[in-house]
Amino acid sequence: MQSAQTQQQGAPQAVPPTNQAMAPAPHIQMQMPAQAPAPNGYQYQQPPQIQQPQQQPQYQQQPQQTAPPVAQPQQKQHFPHQGLNGGWQSDKDVNDRRKMIARIVQLLQQRKPNAPQEWLKKLPQMAKRLEESLYRSAKSFQEYNDTSTLKQRLQQLAVNIGMKTKMIQKQQQAQQQAQRQQAQRQQAQHQAQHQAQRQQQAAQQQQQQQVVQ
Repeated sequence: MQSAQTQQQGAPQAVPPTNQAMAPAPHIQMQMPAQAPAPNGYQYQQPPQIQQPQQQPQYQQQPQQTAPPVAQPQQKQHFPHQGLNGGWQSDKDVNDRRKMIARIVQLLQQRKPNAPQEWLKKLPQMAKRLEESLYRSAKSFQEYNDTSTLKQRLQQLAVNIGMKTKMIQKQQQAQQQAQRQQAQRQQAQHQAQHQAQRQQQAAQQQQQQQVVQ
């Protein structure tokens, strides 16, 4: 019996269940420590408050739309050719000048029906130079475009060109002759200088021989 009692005394006693709710835990309030008193003659200064910069609303500038410039048509001005006889020449005469070149080619072909192929290749350029001379020397457009006098004017122009060519050839020959004469004079001067140098050397040699004797 005693052993049974001792076992009952040593075993933990069960707590009877209760229907009452558990009481809430007490609320603990934390108190901040008070600021210590400042020493004599010294005051605490609060740190400055940092102010955040205010963001201003950004407005995007829209590009101004400008109307594209309207291209104005350029008016082509016709200026008369300066330095020509009569002063009537202008850029409007292009078509008439082409017709005149064709007429000149036809007249030249009639003069030389059996012309060689090389001459025929040079014919357009020759006709162009002849037309240029007629265009510059004419006093008016009517005189320039007169087909009845075209053959006569071309013949006179050929005579003038021949005389001018002969004059140019004479000038070239005169220049060539002058150049030859100048070259001959320079050659004669060089020969005279060489001869004088040889004579001077011969005289020095004779003096040296006389001193040795």
